[in-house]
Amino acid sequence: MTATRAEVAVEALVADIETLVRCESPSSDHEAVARSADVVAALGRRLLDTEPDRVVIDGCTHLRWRFGEAPRVLLLGHHDTVWPIGSLETHPYSVRDGVLRGPGCFDMKAGVVMALYAAAGAGNRSGLSILVIGDEEIGSPSSRRLIEEEARGCDAVFVLEASAGGGALKCRRKDASLYRIEVDGRPRTPGSNRRRR
Repeated sequence: MTATRAEVAVEALVADIETLVRCESPSSDHEAVARSADVVAALGRRLLDTEPDRVVIDGCTHLRWRFGEAPRVLLLGHHDTVWPIGSLETHPYSVRDGVLRGPGCFDMKAGVVMALYAAAGAGNRSGLSILVIGDEEIGSPSSRRLIEEEARGCDAVFVLEASAGGGALKCRRKDASLYRIEVDGRPRTPGSNRRRR
């Protein structure tokens, strides 16, 4: 029995997810994130027949593909993970009983690969933008402005991140903020800077 075109496509998609998952990319390791961006760029080049723009901000590598003049639809994803280098040793990549496992596969390397496959299957990509950032897991400190600029003027932004519990649709992005607080001043009373007993 020969495999159908759909079965072949799924096998190729899963193989590409494996390649990306095996390239560990913790957010805080800019070299690892850059290597992961290389893998994503190579996949996009193969599927979309074009190079992405590499946008490096504060040492973090983000990728962007634009088709046509002004983007109307944005596919947004990230290739960084919360998993430290070496996690593949304790959480190896696997596919068993229809379940794909490995560091970063659920959030959101599988979604990045699916976004690229979806774009590759689109007949007319004019007005499409694909943005794959490298610092989402730490609150998007270097990519926030890039995301906002790319989404401005779009009719729709799709984030192909895995579903919520039980397969439910995620209707909003998690809330995350980074703050730096500086305090400048003097003690209010002369003895307040001494330790109390």
